Amino acid sequence: MKVGVDSVLLGAWMDVSGTQRLLDAGCGCGLLALMAAQRLSDDGEGEFNIDAVDIEAGAVADSEANFEASPWAQHLAVRQISLQDFADTAAPCSYDRIFSNPPYYDDSLAARDSARDTARSTDTLSRTDLLFAASKLLAPGGRLSLILPFDQGKKMILEATCAGWSLRRQCFVKTKASRPAKRLLLEFSPDAGLLETETLVVGDERYRELTSGFYL
Repeated sequence: MKVGVDSVLLGAWMDVSGTQRLLDAGCGCGLLALMAAQRLSDDGEGEFNIDAVDIEAGAVADSEANFEASPWAQHLAVRQISLQDFADTAAPCSYDRIFSNPPYYDDSLAARDSARDTARSTDTLSRTDLLFAASKLLAPGGRLSLILPFDQGKKMILEATCAGWSLRRQCFVKTKASRPAKRLLLEFSPDAGLLETETLVVGDERYRELTSGFYL
């Protein structure tokens, strides 16, 4: 899986301040976990641990190599396991933050023959399964951070709201100011609270401010 704008945006936008236990659900190459580690380290946080899980052996191998080559290797761990199975075996209420660039194809792909296609299909992780696993794993006050295509993001908001989650932050991501939003950055909490909303245009000043620390 190539590093894309979606993951970079989520990794830069999600709120990780003051957290100690974090989970990257469907980690791929480990980019989100690495970005969270960089941000926590830059903020002077020395006591944090980030777990990462993925069902694909190749993704886990990539994450292991990237974690070991990073300055934060002692804070990072990865396992080959589905989020659903991980939620059944991990200690409940373990994580301050869970984040994911999750699958979003609702329909099975007829000729799914690549890790990329498998990773993008909700056959591997449905919205219901993601929300249920997060509800088991999040500690009190924890949050779930996601990025999704706009239409799928709206479906996630509806399903999460029906399941008792509260949308606390959302960001409409546009490729141009005059065009409709293409992506939604979302942050949910089991606890009710005020909703913060913003709009971001890829390449604008806010985008550069968010992501400048992660590009060479």
